[in-house]
Amino acid sequence: MNRTTLLPRRRVEDELSKRSLLSPFASCHHGRLDYAIRQLDDRTLTNKFRLTLRRGITPKTAQTMLALASLLFLLLCLTESQINAQENPPAEEDAPEQTLRAWLPVPLISDESGVAFTLLQEHTSVFSSNNNIEVDYRIKEVGATGGIMSSIRSASEVAPGALPDVALIRRRDFTPTQARQYLYSMETLFSSALISDLGIALEFGQIPQDGGMALYGLPYFFEVLHAVSTKPLADAGLGVRFDDVLSHGATLLFPAARSTGLNQTFYLQYLAAGGSTTRNDVVAIDEGALFAVLEFYEQLVKQELVPVDVLTYQAPADYRPEFVSGADPAKVAVFGSSEYLSMLDQIDTDLFPSNIPTADGESLATRDGWLWVILTPDQTRQTLSARFLEWMTEPAFHAEFAKALYQLPTQPAILRDSLPENVDHKFFEDLLYKGILPLPESEGGSAPRIMQEALARVLHGEASAASATRQVMNQFGDR
Repeated sequence: MNRTTLLPRRRVEDELSKRSLLSPFASCHHGRLDYAIRQLDDRTLTNKFRLTLRRGITPKTAQTMLALASLLFLLLCLTESQINAQENPPAEEDAPEQTLRAWLPVPLISDESGVAFTLLQEHTSVFSSNNNIEVDYRIKEVGATGGIMSSIRSASEVAPGALPDVALIRRRDFTPTQARQYLYSMETLFSSALISDLGIALEFGQIPQDGGMALYGLPYFFEVLHAVSTKPLADAGLGVRFDDVLSHGATLLFPAARSTGLNQTFYLQYLAAGGSTTRNDVVAIDEGALFAVLEFYEQLVKQELVPVDVLTYQAPADYRPEFVSGADPAKVAVFGSSEYLSMLDQIDTDLFPSNIPTADGESLATRDGWLWVILTPDQTRQTLSARFLEWMTEPAFHAEFAKALYQLPTQPAILRDSLPENVDHKFFEDLLYKGILPLPESEGGSAPRIMQEALARVLHGEASAASATRQVMNQFGDR
């Protein structure tokens, strides 16, 4: 006779809790999964699967079957949970904003209240929102303790973490030694389109390295040295010659002072007269060229067309008030392009730009300016910096920014847009094309210093051009 034997409920549940494959999940609390397990506990074991001992089915077999059924139910719940998670993924957190640090020079932007800085902030804000990068600008002095280059040198040794990612520095501070010690190569960081837009201006940011040229600075602004007169001294299209200045009785104002080396005005006039440029960092002295320039200054002194204190003029700012005063009928003065453009905007006087007077009117100019450099050794931040600098060279902004700062942009195609409407852009194109780098005070050997001393003797009336030239050649020949 067949008998049906009911297993005691609690004993069966206790046995299952010990043996069931579900036991590892007993402490889990995952919503639907926890609910499903409770349902198995409360109803399935007591109401649906009353275990009956029939022939061929032992309690152990029944327990195994129940465990497998429970496991199958659990897997179905897990699958449904994964599908729901895929359909409703958790909200992603925004990537943290990065900060890029940039140093700006006081000679260009003195404070944050001017039009130029406002223009810069507006342009930067678009870059920041598009790239999730905050740009932190700091305005620092130039050529002084605590200035940009001074801080770069000191921080590189004791606190490299205080250095910015990028800085805008003077070209005269961009020497091969400085570049190799403190700056990082930009050779592969920029797009081919930007390299193409810069054209020949690219050499402004290159330094010699391993037999070739390497890009360590991104040329951004040009500053050329030229003359400005209160009346035309030569026919249109012709350069101003020494004879033009003398025949018009024009007073010549130029920064004749130089602590070491030769002042830039005399250096250009010497080169235009046939003098030699530097070779292996040494200036050779050409006797004929030296005499031609010294003779011009001797004539200026005789006609009282040069101020007696001209050797105290360190920069054009020293004589700008005298130039715009209108006291003399004709004056010609040496200015940087930014100073000339600012005078056009600030004074109501006719001004006539020209080349610096030379023996035959040749238009030579020194080409200085500003360039961006990278100071972070981190390659990821270098890439970030390059992205920022490409944004800074966007043509429309670059032209507008240059115009606000009275600077000449390094991209030739936007030069016209950066100049006031009444300025002859062709004049500046020619000067930029013929421009040469200034002669650094620490380079050129002893010849620049000797020539500067000869000029001082002529301006003081202590020597004629001929005697000063002979003295230079005798002194230089003994070296």
